[in-house]
Amino acid sequence: MHKPTGCRLDSTHTWIHLVEAAIFETNPDNLSRRIQDAQDEIMDHIEDSFETASQSERQAMINAMNSLRELRRLVQTPDSRLEAKIRDFSDA
Repeated sequence: MHKPTGCRLDSTHTWIHLVEAAIFETNPDNLSRRIQDAQDEIMDHIEDSFETASQSERQAMINAMNSLRELRRLVQTPDSRLEAKIRDFSDA
């Protein structure tokens, strides 16, 4: 998905918002979708602006992707304690 250049700031805010939504998701049934949405938006932003992005923005995107990958790995781990903790937190 290609966005006009004028939308760069909005696109940055979008991927950051989606990463935060995935990280703070308390419903395990929604977590996988939130992670995927955030990863997709980061990839779109990378396609649109990676060459023109500042070094700090590029690093932030890489860090966000790594964090989402780790979150997905933790959620998909058999006998995941993370899922139980999320359920406990959302029941509180």
